[in-house]
Order: sequence, then C-alpha cells, then structure tokens
Amino acid sequence: MHNSCARTMPQFKMSTMDLVNPDGRIRIKDIADMTNVSPGTVDRVIHNRGGVAPESKERIEKILKKLNFKPNKMAQMLAIKKDHKLISLLPETTPSGYWSQVITGIKRAELESADYRVKTELLQFNQYNAAEFETIAGRLLEMNPDGVLLAPFFKKEVLRLIQELEERGVPYVFVDSNVEGADSLAYYGQHSHRSGYMAAKFMFQGLPENTTVLLVHMQRGGGMGANQTANREAGFRSYIEKFGLESKYNLQRVDLSADNVDKNYAILKEVFSSSKNISGVITFNSRIYRIAEYIEENLIKNVRLIGYDLLERNVKHLEQGTVECLIAQRPQLQGYYGLMALTNFLLFEQRGKPVCYMPIDILYQENIMDYKVYPFDVE
Repeated sequence: MHNSCARTMPQFKMSTMDLVNPDGRIRIKDIADMTNVSPGTVDRVIHNRGGVAPESKERIEKILKKLNFKPNKMAQMLAIKKDHKLISLLPETTPSGYWSQVITGIKRAELESADYRVKTELLQFNQYNAAEFETIAGRLLEMNPDGVLLAPFFKKEVLRLIQELEERGVPYVFVDSNVEGADSLAYYGQHSHRSGYMAAKFMFQGLPENTTVLLVHMQRGGGMGANQTANREAGFRSYIEKFGLESKYNLQRVDLSADNVDKNYAILKEVFSSSKNISGVITFNSRIYRIAEYIEENLIKNVRLIGYDLLERNVKHLEQGTVECLIAQRPQLQGYYGLMALTNFLLFEQRGKPVCYMPIDILYQENIMDYKVYPFDVE
C-alpha cells in the first residue's frame, strides 16, 4: 500500500527570502525538484556539510554549475537568528522497543535542522501511568516550547494539554495515534482501521471453519493509547461482518496484563486448556511475541499468529515461523516527518496535509530478509 502523503510530505528548506528572490533567481526548491532530492539535501551540498550520497551530490553540483547558482548570504543569516525549541513527549522505551524507532526518526530530523538553531528535547512517560503523564505534561508547559510532538495516550490528560497548547498558540503534531477533533498541525501514523481489516483478511484466508480465534488485549490501565488498538480491532471485525464469518468461527477475547508475565502465563494456560480447536491468535499491539513464547515453550502447533510492529522479539519469532505475519508502520518516518512538519511551520509558516498515513507493510518469513528491520528510508 502506498503512502498517501508521499508527494505532499513537508520538506525542510531555507527561508523564503533565500528561496524566492525578487529578481527571479532560481530557488533551492527548484533545484531539489530537478534533482529529485529534498531541499535540505541541496542545502547540504551548497554549504559542503557532507552526508549526501555521491551520486546525488554529483547530480546537484552539475545543476548548480549549469545555473550559476549563488546563495543569498543575507537571507541565510536572517533564517538562523532565532532559536526554536521543540519538545517530543513520548512513552519510555527500551533500545529495541517500538518508540526507540520513533526517536531515531526525530534524531534524524534534529540533525538536519540543527544548522538553523532548531533545538529539540525529549520527555518520556510511563505509558501505563496517567498521573505521571500529567506531571510531565506540566513540566513541558513550564519549558515554554515553540512546538510539540506528542504521542496521545491518556484521553483526559491529553485533551487538557492540547487545550493549553492551543491557548498559547503552540503548534503540535500527533504520532502513532490521532485525536479526532483536535486542532493539530498534522498526524503521522497508520490508518488503524484499515490495517485491522487487512489483518483479518490474512487471518481467515484458508483458516479451518468451526475453530477458535483469540483476540488478545493488553491491559494498560486505561487511556488514549488504547485508541489505536481499538480502531484496529474495529477494522478486524468489519471484515468478519462483511463476509459473514461470525457463524463460521468462534471469536474469543483474552485479556492479558501489560507487565505481569506470571499472570499472563496462567491465563494462557487456562485458555489453551479449556478452548478447543484454537487456530488463530491476533494481538492489536506490538506484543505478539508474548503469545509466541508461550506457544513455543508448550510445543503448540498449527496456530496462526498475527501481530504488529517490527520489534526484535517479534521479528525473531517471525523468522522462526511461529508468527505468521507482522504488520509494520514505519515509526521512524513518523518521528522524522512529525518533527520536520513543526520545523517547516515555525520557520516558513508552511502546512502540509493534516492527516498523513504511513504505508501498511505486510511481512512474512519469506520476505523479512529483504526488508530492513529498522528502515529509515528518508533522503
């Protein structure tokens, strides 16, 4: 599935004074369009800052020479005279966790915009603790940011935060989950309902009828973070309803703890002991590895497992064949484009599309080796 925003994604560029000249001189954006790279890449070649692929650099230099391009030095000075403080508010993560990939994208954007005095800071919260989120959100407001990149996890607390940001005129961008009705600058994330629909399509393809499919939920203590998983499940169920599968399969909900491994083991043991003919399991978050670990330990066969996100532990079980399918959503791009959208807006008052969906990547054991586990496919 193609990225619906690929051609309209905000790109970092120099100030309007530098790009649009009253005497009609060529703009950096024009050169970027000619060479099929970002304006930021053209800027790096002009100022010899490195970090550009040799073939791209050669292509850009040829165009610069042909057009006799001369950068506007005064405009460059004006573009960097003001500091811009951006804050990312994200869940705590491990080095191999989902949110670490979002942070990778943010760091890439920070690196590209550093020459223009854009400063970024990361604040993190426990995604299972709404009170902690509110405390850290208060700290964020005390820091008086110029822009905020936000993962919306707790509904009431998030709404209070964005109300305060809007009253102060501070732009904010959502990643991973969207908040309907909010006046965000942009949202970057998966079309969760559509991804759930696709998950159902893969789950029931050739699955024996009159068997049980487990729908696993991880209890996080409430909040906005469940919005993404709820939408995925709604899409999953819409496929079932469309094709009249309710009478052909037994759908059984299973609630697991987000952090209690022993409790989860006991629950899964009871479910697999009492439920007959379990043929499929899906989690609507990134923790399918927990089901895979139980199945491998107990030598359970012929159960189709489908989950989300390219965590190392998920990929391991996909490669071993225990997990049949993983649905990925390019979190690095979410972080990168989210921060660049804020940068572009603050420096140039440019808005991109308000909702930009990431591609929905379907990974199997047969194609995971050709897919970078933690891709960062940005120019």
